[in-house]
Amino acid sequence: MMKQLFLVLGLIIILSKVSCGQNVVSFFFDEFAISVNRSVNTGKDAEGLYGFGLGVYHSFRSDKKLNIITGIEYNRTSQFFDSMYEGHFAHATDLTYIINCFSIPAGLRINFDSNLKVFIETGAFADLVFNSNRTGTMHSYLPDDNNQMNYTEQEIDQKVKLSDSFGFYLGLGIRIPVSKFEVIVKPDYKFGINELYSYQEAIFSRYFRLNIGLKIK
Repeated sequence: MMKQLFLVLGLIIILSKVSCGQNVVSFFFDEFAISVNRSVNTGKDAEGLYGFGLGVYHSFRSDKKLNIITGIEYNRTSQFFDSMYEGHFAHATDLTYIINCFSIPAGLRINFDSNLKVFIETGAFADLVFNSNRTGTMHSYLPDDNNQMNYTEQEIDQKVKLSDSFGFYLGLGIRIPVSKFEVIVKPDYKFGINELYSYQEAIFSRYFRLNIGLKIK
């Protein structure tokens, strides 16, 4: 976990450009945000849980009505499953999946002329899963030497391997001028197309977010 966070910080430093002329420091990234999210899971006996994230972004053509947005995010999402099939002789219950990923968005932001400075943002994203974990209870039914079924129950806390997610997102936001900055409030929805996990039940990366950001003018 710490190695990946240091990697992101390293990328931010590398991608940042510092110009020391006249004591002015400018950075490649001109927008910073924190977020809370809630996963969407429409599967049987499943529930989306809350998570959080943070991100840094750069907007190309920031003085135009149409901006191009890209950046790097860290998103942590959670999902709950009442029960999952684990093979012919086992099933798991009360499962909570926690998924950590680095996200790379690429979108368009359309700004409207209004007092509220409203904008619509849409584009594609990649959620690159670097760490995922699940907790719950494993129930096993294994035959013994006499071919009698032995039932065992065990609490589990284990890492799981999930696929990366790719999809689209759509958001609606406002920009609030404050001195030399803009406060950005943007709810959005990220819709992952492919399955992170597929056996008897499927796991997708789909979640609503509320982003609170600060943009440098």
